[in-house]
Amino acid sequence: MGRLELLAELKGHTDRVWSVSWSPVGTMLASCGGDKTVRLWVQSPTEPRHWTCINVLEGAHKRTIRSVAWSPNGRQLATASFDATTGIWEREADGGDYECVATLEGHENETKAASWSSTGLLLSTCGRDKSVWIWEVGADNEFECISVQQEHIQDVKMVIWHPTEELLASASYDDTIKIWKDDDDDWYCSDTLEGHESTVWGLDFDKTGECLVSASDDKTLKFWRRYPPTITESIGSIRADPKWKCISTLSGYHQRCIYSVSWSKIHGRIASGSGDNFIRIFEQISSSDPNFTMVASISSAHGAADINCVQWFPSSVNANLLASAGDDGIIRIWQFIEQ
Repeated sequence: MGRLELLAELKGHTDRVWSVSWSPVGTMLASCGGDKTVRLWVQSPTEPRHWTCINVLEGAHKRTIRSVAWSPNGRQLATASFDATTGIWEREADGGDYECVATLEGHENETKAASWSSTGLLLSTCGRDKSVWIWEVGADNEFECISVQQEHIQDVKMVIWHPTEELLASASYDDTIKIWKDDDDDWYCSDTLEGHESTVWGLDFDKTGECLVSASDDKTLKFWRRYPPTITESIGSIRADPKWKCISTLSGYHQRCIYSVSWSKIHGRIASGSGDNFIRIFEQISSSDPNFTMVASISSAHGAADINCVQWFPSSVNANLLASAGDDGIIRIWQFIEQ
């Protein structure tokens, strides 16, 4: 078992905070929200409880910024906004301020999320228009849309890339998860994961990319594993794609919608954040057992406010740090302490 200890409260946003994202090595935390800004935070090297906002990115979006994501090299940020655009921000060469160097347009209305592939050569966005867009990242901040997928029948809430492959997962208001692959520059849906009984809000892969966790309005977390296609599935099929199958469901831990889930690539624990104001931490029972057990929990993590996002620290240096964001306009930094 363990516990979550509050280390810091990061205040500055003037509206709800929708999303937080650690830079690839964890040197900065980006946050975004209803005030149409992105804030960049750094931790004091001598005082772990002291965090400073070193930059405010603003002026590029006319409405709420719903999602923020760092590129794998940490040089750029992508911001998905309800104004139907995605902003690309880059730091000036002299290490100065960040500026918006590209604005990606095409979604018909609210853009809900943006995600970079592991190589940084692809970017995906999704939106209320039920579509998933895949952009090729070129030189000099040129972004070319190479695919628009419209197989979801409702609002697409989130997209996330596989940790090492050019494989994309999307979560939707239509209660499904879709897996997208590239076949000689032809992107297609290789699998549809069904099982949730309401909107799927959050997704995350484990460090191997062989398993996926999903968070839903049905108050459950589901775990999916990739399996090679069976002989029956392969017969007569042009593309013999792996199938993702649900191997475990966690229910009864949250009383309201689970908005966010984060699967640590370092220690393998899973954090979930919910509209019931709880953050819960789960740990796999053993490497041979796909089931998880709860090892820590904190109530009223953001007072009476919904918890919109939870994110584990990305490197081993501070792997037990967890950032959370809520409707109260505050980012909180927690430390998981093993007992």
